[in-house]
Amino acid sequence: MTDRRDIVLPPDQQELKTACRALVRAFGGQEAAASRLGTRQQRISDCINPHTESFLRVDEVAALEHETVGLPGHPHVLATRARQLGYELVRTPTITATGKDLLVLFAQQSKENSDLAQAIVETTADGIICRKDAERIVSECDDIIANAIAMRAEARLIIREAIR
Repeated sequence: MTDRRDIVLPPDQQELKTACRALVRAFGGQEAAASRLGTRQQRISDCINPHTESFLRVDEVAALEHETVGLPGHPHVLATRARQLGYELVRTPTITATGKDLLVLFAQQSKENSDLAQAIVETTADGIICRKDAERIVSECDDIIANAIAMRAEARLIIREAIR
């Protein structure tokens, strides 16, 4: 049995539906998602339809997001939910903290700050910041944040080692 298809959801739930729809598309569509999740295509359709009350379960979102790593927009639903709660989702670095890389990371941070400054100067030169310009600035900011997280991991490792 399918849900009613004339529901008007609140904006936050509509945003989640949009994220779920993008996730299902990234996974390969409704049929592929239904097959992976062991459910019917119609249920997936209801879960991504902005006019029904059905939603993907947390475990279903986790399964699909796990298998769409590296694709544009990933993690679709998690990032949307974090933003709704007032957070920014930032991927943590995959490097292993050694406690000896703070100076290297600090130098990298200086370079990243310089790259951001250059991006801002270049993208504002004509007095108009278009979408592509803004995306470049966001990318440079993401690099700075990732590097800062790596420095924090290094410092935390030093703290843990000092406790031993």
